[in-house]
Amino acid sequence: MDPEHCEFLAEDEMIQIIPRRNEPVLHLVCGDVGPLEAGVPVQVPLWLAVDLRRKQHCEIVPPYWFCLDELKRLVATEGDTVGLSRLPPFIFEISNILVRIAKEDIVDGDQIKVLIQDLWDKREAKLRTSSLKLLSQHSHAHVRLDAVQPLEVSSIRPNLSACKHIGRMVRNLHSVQPD
Repeated sequence: MDPEHCEFLAEDEMIQIIPRRNEPVLHLVCGDVGPLEAGVPVQVPLWLAVDLRRKQHCEIVPPYWFCLDELKRLVATEGDTVGLSRLPPFIFEISNILVRIAKEDIVDGDQIKVLIQDLWDKREAKLRTSSLKLLSQHSHAHVRLDAVQPLEVSSIRPNLSACKHIGRMVRNLHSVQPD
């Protein structure tokens, strides 16, 4: 799975929009949406919100976690916990989409980008450290990845594959060496 695939999956998440014009019911494969009334908030899939936003037909209402206070809390929690903390689903993918598509709808956008990057960096450091610990073990090891975001899985997959191959090489080396 690559970052584009992760973003594609995230686009099925529901998000609130405020339509700028009235629209009849939209009959979609995933179900009916609407009718859309100008000024009345409604939940739609993120992909539809992005499409309507590009056409200037709506304003996207950022999720509850997409504000300075909540992101500061998430960054602090991540720094205080040993393992990975639980995050809202697809937080990194949705953040990337919102920053890219709906800049005008985001209050404190630059600070939010910095906090999202801080959160990503803290979690990447934890995942990197865990990979190194796994690599340093000489016995069989199983890995359990709790609270990992899809985008993080796509970024650490090469490391985990490398750990697996190096582990095989170390086991083969130990089995070939004479006692």
